[in-house]
Amino acid sequence: MMLCCPPLLGFNNSSHWDGEAYVCWLDWGSMIAYAITLVPMVLGPTLITLFYTYGYIFNTMRRLKTCVVGQDKEFVTALTSNLANPDHAMSFVLVVAFWLSWGPCVGVRTYEYLSGTHIEVRFLHFAVFWLGAMNSCWKSVIYVAMSPKFRRGLKLFCLSLCCQRKARNAELILDY
Repeated sequence: MMLCCPPLLGFNNSSHWDGEAYVCWLDWGSMIAYAITLVPMVLGPTLITLFYTYGYIFNTMRRLKTCVVGQDKEFVTALTSNLANPDHAMSFVLVVAFWLSWGPCVGVRTYEYLSGTHIEVRFLHFAVFWLGAMNSCWKSVIYVAMSPKFRRGLKLFCLSLCCQRKARNAELILDY
């Protein structure tokens, strides 16, 4: 939401139309103070949380694989069952998909800004921006492929749209 505020609040010179990507970009050069404030407030806590959380998960998984012998059996059982949760792997894949989707766009924009040149490759800006925007579409594919809970909920939702009687029976079967 904070990325959309400058044009909405009437800062008319804060954006420009990119005819190659067919999108309106914020002009960070005209609002340096806003950009410097936005990065630590939005990007900073997000990246710190991601690195800490995945570092903890991967470090715990590594320690669990290497030194199971001297640990309490109940602790190891609880930790193993918690780390075997498929949601951990799915959330990691979602984060990687996000970075792979938006990485090229950020890379091109950063290169152009730092070098002071505009890359004149036909459809490059269009392709890298819309590849990033497609991140939302990859999420549904990842959820369907990796989450049994999501597939059960989606099945129940689809059954509720088709016929109410089958949906009630499926709800009982799915233990909701």
